[in-house]
Amino acid sequence: MGRKQLIVQRHCKGSHFTWSERLMLQYYYCGRNGYAKERSPTVLAAIFQKHPKTISRELKRGMIEHVLEELPFFRIEYNADHAHFDAIEKMKAKGPLAKSAKHWDLVNRISELIKKKHYSPYAVIETLKAEGSFAEGMTICEKTLYNWIEAGDIPDVTIKDLPRKGRMKSKKGSRKLRRHSRVNFASRSIENRPKDVLKRLEAGHWEADTLYSTKRSSKEALLTLVERKSRTQLILKLANRKALSVTEALDKIEKQLGPLLFSTIFKSITFDNGSEFSDVVGLESSIFTKTKRTELYFAHPYCSSERATNENHNGIIRRFLPKGTNFALVKKKRVKEIQQWMNNYPRKILSGFTPIQIFKKEFGLTERLIKLMEAA
Repeated sequence: MGRKQLIVQRHCKGSHFTWSERLMLQYYYCGRNGYAKERSPTVLAAIFQKHPKTISRELKRGMIEHVLEELPFFRIEYNADHAHFDAIEKMKAKGPLAKSAKHWDLVNRISELIKKKHYSPYAVIETLKAEGSFAEGMTICEKTLYNWIEAGDIPDVTIKDLPRKGRMKSKKGSRKLRRHSRVNFASRSIENRPKDVLKRLEAGHWEADTLYSTKRSSKEALLTLVERKSRTQLILKLANRKALSVTEALDKIEKQLGPLLFSTIFKSITFDNGSEFSDVVGLESSIFTKTKRTELYFAHPYCSSERATNENHNGIIRRFLPKGTNFALVKKKRVKEIQQWMNNYPRKILSGFTPIQIFKKEFGLTERLIKLMEAA
């Protein structure tokens, strides 16, 4: 059975799934291309970090009848092409937000209700329905309005202007990421990262992760950052793995280097989908100017290979600090010794040069600035 490739957009704005996620879902559902066959919405929800009902709806959307060659048999399976094409057509029918005269009154009314009356997205939609502000045949849901705000389609309105700053209530003890975090992760997917970053042609693009002891040990952790081209390593000790601690760690580096040099050295940072990286606005924003200081990207869930350099360096750090090490007992001086060893270790992939030698050459940094950065 051959899969007919449709020419579709890479991402359907407003959909829960990207094209690559739909294709991966097809591989899991059918058990092809090396993926273990899995049809349980609950298990698939854990894999894709989505709600089981979202998985169920997506599977229902993409189910089509496949005829098995010339045999008089058929089976119904999920098809990524069909699901993605269906999602795009339905989004077109819903009416994408266009910055044109057709929707300008609606956009301004939404902006007014949020900025002046401090309405939530739900209250905005109900008010628009009562006023009859929607064009004939058009309506939107809360998620669509959240997406518009996140995409910057509503003038002068950001997620911070909402009553709860975009934070959604969660059940006690829930470990799921908040809604605005998932939206931020999706809008900054690694798929949107410039392709030149993958080729390591330019210095200044980093990968980051956290290392921690064990769930029953101390809360202290390490933030590890590695520059993709030079393999320069930074290790910062954190009080815990919360989003605020990670943001404060980047703030500390910016204080050492200054906003201009920080933006030059940290052009982009690629994280995984951990909750400790959920403060996207705080991580991206300069503490000096409040403007964007770096670009953030997030790898796909369960795809550590998309941050292979970072994962490899974490393995080197584990040589010195094996799993189970209580980081509360590890002094900052010891952490910096490990960092210095890694940055001054001759690498075969760098033709015998050390990471710090390549790093200094790429940015033309003095020894003093190098020490300032490493001391953060």
